Amino acid sequence: MDEQNELMLQTVRDLLERGEIKHAVRTVAGLQSADAAEVLPELELDDEVELLVNMEPRAAARVLLEMEEPHQVEVAGRLRTGELRNLLARMPVDEAVDLLGDIPEGQRNRLLKLFGRQEADELEMLLTYGDETAGGLMTTDYIAVSPDATADEVINRLRGVPPEIETIYYVYVVSDEGKLLGVLSLRELIVSPPGRRVGEMIRGDSVAVRPERDQEEVAGIISKYDWLAVPVTDEEGYLLGIVTVDDVMDVIGDEAEEDLMRFAGAAGFDEEEPRGLWTDLSRRLPWFVLAVVIEVLVAGGILKLYSPVFTRFLVLVFFIPLLVTMGGNIAVQSSTIMGRWLTTGTAPQGSTVRAMTGELGWAVLVGAVTGAVVALIAVIFEQDAYIGIVVGLSLALTVIAASLVGCALPLTLKAFKRDPGAVSGPLLGTTMDVISLAIYLVIGRLLLI
Repeated sequence: MDEQNELMLQTVRDLLERGEIKHAVRTVAGLQSADAAEVLPELELDDEVELLVNMEPRAAARVLLEMEEPHQVEVAGRLRTGELRNLLARMPVDEAVDLLGDIPEGQRNRLLKLFGRQEADELEMLLTYGDETAGGLMTTDYIAVSPDATADEVINRLRGVPPEIETIYYVYVVSDEGKLLGVLSLRELIVSPPGRRVGEMIRGDSVAVRPERDQEEVAGIISKYDWLAVPVTDEEGYLLGIVTVDDVMDVIGDEAEEDLMRFAGAAGFDEEEPRGLWTDLSRRLPWFVLAVVIEVLVAGGILKLYSPVFTRFLVLVFFIPLLVTMGGNIAVQSSTIMGRWLTTGTAPQGSTVRAMTGELGWAVLVGAVTGAVVALIAVIFEQDAYIGIVVGLSLALTVIAASLVGCALPLTLKAFKRDPGAVSGPLLGTTMDVISLAIYLVIGRLLLI
């Protein structure tokens, strides 16, 4: 919390201690929603709820939206059913559904009874979709018009849209049955002649997604086309809702954090779970136990098997750290790049094969250059051309193998319909330790003994 919000928090606390509730409400209402959402959770929960209830409902809804999800649920549990309904009614539909999905079922059922039949049916429909799908992200707050409407008629309609609807990026042209015919941007409407029908303005190449589409793939589509929203349709082309760019930005951030935790070997952490020693151990320790077993049994076995090489050529030991470090670094880079390409669909020229070929070509060049450099160093210091060849060739092949492994693991996960970005860092590093040692010692034995 920054210094200004610290000062506001103390001011609100002082006002509450003096019983000046109305003044405290005005103070909180004067803050930006994000700042108010940072200040209020620092208060006693009863005081926080009292301030929210006494705020103007639309402003209170915006503040509640800015809070962390676990705290939203905690606050919702203290609000009366009618009070919470008033706040939900002033939220974007997708955000209201997210909160409804997190609260207890009994409270959710009571809330739905307070909405009109059409609103309740809409909310219940949205609740059926998975949290990490297009259906779970979409909102039904969009503008749909007939192809016979004129540009002027649509613009006049937009002027009457309620202020809580914040998703007017595009206008969706639908048939009388509700099938999506095309999409128009506001710019296209504004620059068109007032009497021109929107059916004449749409293009037939609009892209839509199915409600079951994974949220990360939806984020990739919006990023690829630089859109502000993408329509969601069923199998027959009926428009169900839209996914907006602000929701996609949240997805990108969440997925990036999730991928980072997975790569660090700490996958499975839930922000709502209490963190402690045993929780940390249960999530992270298995990866390192597996790494220890592989290193001892496999890498140790390789070193023991080829120990005569080290006995006769002790200098080779000094190059082992270089080989395992380079192998791990290259594998990490290739795995990260390939994983993101597969996840977002942004592989060069749209071809996974070309992407992998390009990555391997890069590895060949890097391997050749670094191998030549380390070979030259080895020859200069040891005055032995064979030592230089063994070290240089081993490094070059290690770099190429690391790139191949780094690319292959995300592709394998993709083939089994798993997240390509879910490669574990500890496991990847251990695998490359074994491979780099095997390459080094096999070449050493072939050329030196």
